[in-house]
Amino acid sequence: MKKLLLILIGLLLFQSTYSQKYESPIAGKQSHPDLKINTIEITTEYTIIHLSITNQLNTGGWFCADNNIYIKNSKGIEQYMLLRSENIPICPNKFEFTTKGEVLEFILYFPPINKEIRFLDLIENCDEACFSFEGIILDNEHNKKIVLFENAMGKYTDNSYEECILLLKQVLDGEHTIESQIFGLSYYYLVLSYHKINDETNVDFWYNELLKSDVPLRDDFIKELNTQLGK
Repeated sequence: MKKLLLILIGLLLFQSTYSQKYESPIAGKQSHPDLKINTIEITTEYTIIHLSITNQLNTGGWFCADNNIYIKNSKGIEQYMLLRSENIPICPNKFEFTTKGEVLEFILYFPPINKEIRFLDLIENCDEACFSFEGIILDNEHNKKIVLFENAMGKYTDNSYEECILLLKQVLDGEHTIESQIFGLSYYYLVLSYHKINDETNVDFWYNELLKSDVPLRDDFIKELNTQLGK
């Protein structure tokens, strides 16, 4: 009985202290390029979203948030309304910037979302200049892979193929926690990068790895590679 009580107490403590934090989560689409989500933290009490906006105007910059803000499951119907906010005026009140480059940080509190939600929308429902984020990825590992892939594409554009190859291999390494086109694209650009440096052994290897994979749009990538490689 004593052992059972300790287990139950441990479970209660775990539930009361549950917290999941997502650092700099990436959204598939957003309305304001100067507005950034710094962190999203999900606890047993709240979904807490930390945001910041950087003023890009020399004069006259301002920002506010409507009370009618909600988050929703991008892949479902669950919706959660704003409970409260910190450090942000409620429209029509405004925060007025004094200098270009000034940063305003603020926090939005919502009810705790379902732990199974992997993609989240943040929507300000208002009449003018409303902000929105669609498809926010709640997966730290996948967000890191997206950054790696974007860096790899920069190296490919700069003709730095060896560096591109190293980054793409990191994207493909480990578990793929979210179905995403970046994995098929990584195979695609690995093949092309090795082709650019005349390493046909690795061209064949990574082409075959793509053939064996189950990445989304695999057949489309193979078809395009066949065109590029003259197969």
